[in-house]
Amino acid sequence: MKSHSDVVVIGGGIIGSSIAYRLASEDSSVTVIERDSIGNHASGYALGLLNPTNETSHIESLNHQSFKMHKEMLDIVQEESGVDAQVLTIPHLELALEESELPELKKEIDRINGFSEFNSTWLEPDEIKKLEPRISDDVYGGVLIDEVIILDSYNLTLAIAQAAEARGVEYVLSEATGIIFEKDRAVGVKVGDEQITCDAVVLALGPWSGASSLWLDIDVPIVPQKGEIVRVKGFDPPLEVHIHGFTLGSSCSVVQKTDGATWLAATVQDGSGFDTTPSSEALESLSQRAMRMVPGLESQQLVLQTACMRPIAPDGDPIIGKVPGKEGTFIATGTGGKGILLAPVIGRALTDLITTGETDVDIAEFGLDRFSTD
Repeated sequence: MKSHSDVVVIGGGIIGSSIAYRLASEDSSVTVIERDSIGNHASGYALGLLNPTNETSHIESLNHQSFKMHKEMLDIVQEESGVDAQVLTIPHLELALEESELPELKKEIDRINGFSEFNSTWLEPDEIKKLEPRISDDVYGGVLIDEVIILDSYNLTLAIAQAAEARGVEYVLSEATGIIFEKDRAVGVKVGDEQITCDAVVLALGPWSGASSLWLDIDVPIVPQKGEIVRVKGFDPPLEVHIHGFTLGSSCSVVQKTDGATWLAATVQDGSGFDTTPSSEALESLSQRAMRMVPGLESQQLVLQTACMRPIAPDGDPIIGKVPGKEGTFIATGTGGKGILLAPVIGRALTDLITTGETDVDIAEFGLDRFSTD
């Protein structure tokens, strides 16, 4: 381990690695401290869907900005790392499974077509059957978006990490145990019984971000949210569209990826702590939701069920930016189920802040200071 780096990033998932990659591209020396192996948690188990059109809140612009950055960098990081991220560009179909959904879904077409990189059309039930005959007959139509991206989140995280290493980033598989401050300025990080000095520290700890509250003497209000995904044997011929709908009280995605499996995603469970044990309840719930859209899934054999934890802030938005009152200390967490999509834009925003003190990425409302009670 180096004795000094310009920046130490604590956390080597998709967010931390994207920040490290971008910093190295700006000629900063970077060390990433990762307690476990790369992509061993949510970054490696996420669905890997890049679709910024399904978010209409104030984070929408960040999603679209990051989507464009993904398109610019995907080929580059795969080439630099030699890792295939299994990128697939396919249509997205948002199904109306209840007649009551029709008015709102049809409104989505104009909103989505307002973005230059997307084209959206309405499909009637007979047109849906022509597009994909295995979709249920019991639908009322759907919104078709011409192209979204689906990829392997583990491979993408690995590709970015290895591309970062190729640009000089050092990965240390160990546990950070604290930040060294001098007059409220970060000057180093404790790693076990050792330490590394630095000019800036980035906290990218995902669902474990709350533990950094003890280091900062500031509340970092992040809790883990459990999410489960089921993979079943793929269809032949493969599904060639990402299918999504709201059924049985929850949303569900069905997509066949380049690994051959059909993925059913995902559950949302709050209050489960750090439990990552796959549950029979999630298997049953995802199976039923998916079969409502694609009945033929009933005969597909289970391949794998995974569970991971997403980092969630009280208001559901990410926490991005400077840590108030702690000079040289930065944080990026709370991305929930959007970590894969948001990684490039967060990487750029944090790099800008660290290297120049400001960024033109609009993250002002996502600061940690919004939770201050002062």
